[in-house]
Amino acid sequence: MKRKILVTGGAGFIGSHVVDELIKRGNEVVILDNFFGKKNKLDGVNKQAEIIDGDVTKREDCQHAVKDVDAIYHIAAHAAEGQSVYIPIFNAKINIMGSVTILTEAINRGIRDFVFTSSIAAYGKPNTLPITEDHPLNPEDPYGVTKKTIEDYLRVYHELDRIDPYIVRFFNVFGPRQRMNDPYRGVIPIFINRCLKGEKPVIFGDGEQGRAFTYISDIVEPMCDMVGKRELINNPINIGNTDVWTVNKLAKEIMNIMDMPGEPEHVPARPTDVVLCYSDITKAKKLLGYRPRVSIPEGLKLTLAWAKEQGPQEFDYMTYFEIPKLSHNVYKEKTI
Repeated sequence: MKRKILVTGGAGFIGSHVVDELIKRGNEVVILDNFFGKKNKLDGVNKQAEIIDGDVTKREDCQHAVKDVDAIYHIAAHAAEGQSVYIPIFNAKINIMGSVTILTEAINRGIRDFVFTSSIAAYGKPNTLPITEDHPLNPEDPYGVTKKTIEDYLRVYHELDRIDPYIVRFFNVFGPRQRMNDPYRGVIPIFINRCLKGEKPVIFGDGEQGRAFTYISDIVEPMCDMVGKRELINNPINIGNTDVWTVNKLAKEIMNIMDMPGEPEHVPARPTDVVLCYSDITKAKKLLGYRPRVSIPEGLKLTLAWAKEQGPQEFDYMTYFEIPKLSHNVYKEKTI
């Protein structure tokens, strides 16, 4: 059945891929995006979508965007865990107030289906591995706090019978269209961009942090399969790869593919970095028939092919520090 679907953040990395898949499935799509950090607004944006240049933190923009909409995919966020420690006001404004604003207008318009992109960051330091969905949410950084907070908002309004939330917790997504000029988030595009610039990857700490990096298509398809599955309403689900790589292994693989000699550089660790974190996807397998299809090496090759077409990018550093003492020196000195 054709539906009209709003995708907040639909011009961004994950959002643009979700838009493509929703349109491919025959839906009409509206994008609400403020194009933050994008030099060329419409790069990677599906031309079949209606585009609203607006902001989820502005109530009038949200009211305009939700008109005649059947469902919402709320993807808009400022997703930079380490950065969130020293910009907590900025982080909360976008990720909490923006989310609460679009949720409010969804409820006012009687829109039930609301997909929310949560994160691995909501779990914090794992008590057990792999992490199942019933693991306590104890985030280690303000970004994770915002994700947990919105999950709580959705639970409250679901219990008030005003919204049917579908909550997906992602694990280290990468792929084409991920910003390479962002020095704060996305270790893979940061490493790739440095190699394209003839510079070695910079690793925080000893590099033995372990993650299960997930190629973009392996999260987009299950996201678009979720809505309508009653057993997933207000029932958070992990989506991600299960193949764990250290950051050291990742850096060396990228360097090898790009014929970059030598070894990565190391700088002091960030205090909020979790050493090892990966998910249990049993629920996704059972309820969605989910399985990751793209291996990390295959995903890296696809991403690198795209990145080489884009060419090296100058990193876009923010000069905005709310708590300067908590900012890592590589950001202050712009040496990442």
